[in-house]
Amino acid sequence: MNIDLDKPIVYKHASFRFFAKNEHHTSRLSTDNVLLLVYDGVLRFSEEGVPYEIGAGEYFIQRSGLYQSGELPSDAPKYLYVHFDAEWCESEGSLRSSGKYDVGRLFPLMERMDAACHKGLPLAEQQYIFLKLLLSLRVTAAQSDTSHRLIEYIDENIEHISSLADICNELHYSKNYVIRIFKKELGASPFTYINEVRMNKAMYLIKTTSRPIDEIARLSGYSDYSYFYKRFVRKNGISPLKWRKWAREHAVSE
Repeated sequence: MNIDLDKPIVYKHASFRFFAKNEHHTSRLSTDNVLLLVYDGVLRFSEEGVPYEIGAGEYFIQRSGLYQSGELPSDAPKYLYVHFDAEWCESEGSLRSSGKYDVGRLFPLMERMDAACHKGLPLAEQQYIFLKLLLSLRVTAAQSDTSHRLIEYIDENIEHISSLADICNELHYSKNYVIRIFKKELGASPFTYINEVRMNKAMYLIKTTSRPIDEIARLSGYSDYSYFYKRFVRKNGISPLKWRKWAREHAVSE
């Protein structure tokens, strides 16, 4: 089972965690999904009786509603944990529940996540960082420099990208090559990834600014407002304006 990136994802809180020598993972019935990003040592625990070892450069998502325990001592792991709500699925384009990641590339984002939580930055900003972190996990240490370059270009230029041809012309890749890289290394089409980036940026701006919704749609790369509106309602179940009201009330209640 994987994390469904087409459904709402709600960030709760995050922090770095450093285990003492021979410390055991806590025993608990988890009420949240918990993303674990280990960057040093080895974290050992069991989930519903199944043992796991998560080493440096690996991530694991503990699933809510399952019982976790620490029968064996861990090897002084250092990691970032993030509690969140999400739906699980087996569809294409979802995020695998475990895998490898490039510590060097993601650690600055992990530090931002930890600092945002401890400094009490607006919940919307913390949510935005977390969504970027989840999307970044699609790019692992084993993947090529090409996929890194594609991801960075899309993230930084989403407002101006109108088609796959824009990316290909700028980076001098053929369309078939880009599609093949995305399918092979990211498990999704370029269209799926671009729409995820656009929607996440739009939701962040809706929640953190008072800009008109149509302006936010343009800033997020949507040239057709009706298309944006339909995709937003499909993802969140309500209109952008109603979601803005709900998201701000939810942020206060958190």
